[in-house]
Amino acid sequence: MASPAADLINVGESAILAGAADGGLSWSVIGLVLIVVGVVSAYLWVNRSAEVSTFTRGGDEVSLPGAELVEDEERVRSLLEEHDGQMRQSAIVEETGWSKSKVSMILSEMTDDEMITKLQLGRENLISLPGHEPEAARSPLDQGEE
Repeated sequence: MASPAADLINVGESAILAGAADGGLSWSVIGLVLIVVGVVSAYLWVNRSAEVSTFTRGGDEVSLPGAELVEDEERVRSLLEEHDGQMRQSAIVEETGWSKSKVSMILSEMTDDEMITKLQLGRENLISLPGHEPEAARSPLDQGEE
């Protein structure tokens, strides 16, 4: 009587069917199922549903999940309110612990949405809530007639 391993070698491709007919599963079938499950899981993970905000910064397209962006914008707004409506961009980086790049992207989005203003001071930016800009940065046209 030949061993099951010898039968597998002799039968070749029909070993999968023979194993299944005998009531056992072939390792090849188990491996194939695991591969399919892995591929489907990877596809679902990559394409999971999330609202994404995409904008262009310096020629590069940047994507941030929409819900995360709103939470981050609220955090920046709260920080500004805690600091009398003004903060240096570097202070926002320090307070949040976020990277300079992330803070820059969030502030650019907020500037585009007119939620904040940026005033360049040398190599640094002063971030202000509307109405909290320094006097020297305001336009004479914004002031009422005196």
